[in-house]
Amino acid sequence: MGKPKKMTIVSPSRSGRSAALAGGLLAATALATVISLPSGAHAAGFQIRENSSALLGTAFAGLASDPRDLSTAVNNPAGLTYIQRSGAEAALSLIVPSTKFKGTTADALGRPISGEAEGSKDPLPLPAAYLVYAPEGQDWRLALSATAPYGLETDYDEDWTGRYHAVKSTLETANVNLAGAYRLMPQLSVGGGISVQRAEAELTNAVDFGAILANLRVPGFLPQSADGMAKVKGDDWGWGWNLGLLFEPVAGTRFGLSYHSKIDHTLDGTGKFTMPSSVRTVFTAVGVQAFQPESGATADVTTPQSIDFSVSQDLGRIGLHATASWTDWSEFKEIRVVFANPAQPVSVDEQFYNDTWFFAVGATYAYSDDLTLRVGAAHDGRAAQGEYRTPRIPDEERTWLTAGLSWQPLESLTVDAGYAHLFVADATVNQTTGTGNRLTGHFESDVDIVTVAARYRF
Repeated sequence: MGKPKKMTIVSPSRSGRSAALAGGLLAATALATVISLPSGAHAAGFQIRENSSALLGTAFAGLASDPRDLSTAVNNPAGLTYIQRSGAEAALSLIVPSTKFKGTTADALGRPISGEAEGSKDPLPLPAAYLVYAPEGQDWRLALSATAPYGLETDYDEDWTGRYHAVKSTLETANVNLAGAYRLMPQLSVGGGISVQRAEAELTNAVDFGAILANLRVPGFLPQSADGMAKVKGDDWGWGWNLGLLFEPVAGTRFGLSYHSKIDHTLDGTGKFTMPSSVRTVFTAVGVQAFQPESGATADVTTPQSIDFSVSQDLGRIGLHATASWTDWSEFKEIRVVFANPAQPVSVDEQFYNDTWFFAVGATYAYSDDLTLRVGAAHDGRAAQGEYRTPRIPDEERTWLTAGLSWQPLESLTVDAGYAHLFVADATVNQTTGTGNRLTGHFESDVDIVTVAARYRF
């Protein structure tokens, strides 16, 4: 009996709907879901916030108002004017999820589906890098950044109990941003940037060809008796932009506002079916064309726009920070997949995500000139609605508790470290595929995140 290899809520988060086989479209559902996933997310939907080790320590409180490291280049480019020296920074996050499914499964005849569903803890690496040019005595700055703003990975054994709904779902994004900033006056800075984003996606799920042929009254076939596999891969380049303001009306009191545009992707790839030879023989005999071994496929996906508002207050060695972030997930209503194979109709995969809010509070304490301590807490809303949620992304509300520190062993070198534990609400699932395979229950999840970063000033 196989066990899931990984069950990562990355929010990371995308959901495939029922595997729309009514009409022969299980592959369409596969592509529709994969095309919406990114690489390792842990905010609502499939968003990734882990682009800064220092910010993780305060649960991203002060995201747009406290330019404590070079990640301000993407979080609020206006904060670049607070960077006094040119420098480079590299960060690495390890995301360690733990997820377990508890519930029941049944095929079209009401029989339990074989397999198990116990979670594992395989760490997912997530890098980020920044380069900032800060000419001495000038009011302008330039920065180049490489991050992964959206992502997801879930990976189950091919024979787990929910295999007809999902086996593997991954989407890795790489976002390169060129940003600039200018100090308009001592109290006010502005900034903006252009992003080029690469997205690569893969999704697989088992196909219950036994149920399909049993429904066609083909002798010798029953549900679960002839499993195949649908696999879809796609990739695309897209572009977007970001803007930021940073206002410091009095020394030590800062207000930050940043905006990230949506990015449109049309993922172009292939859909593949593998199936037992006995099934292929029957389909060939009856002239079924919807399950060709390979077909081109495309799908349009848009990563949402978002707005971040933050405030920071310095009180001597203590800093207090807060953030409120809004993400326009409600724009994500469906994934429409078009296949090159004319026998494979267009597939529409309903999502109907909700807009989400992220709230965070945190504090920093300068214990000494070379050591700063951080703590934070946050609440992240869910994007997925329960009736549309699937095991591909069991998205639910999260509560963050975080801590971190910065150590400056040399005048030109700073090392950051951060840790977060995410308490994830139980995510209920009640889905039936087009072949009648039902999955009912809930996912129990939590996540640990560890980050480290090194920042060098030239």
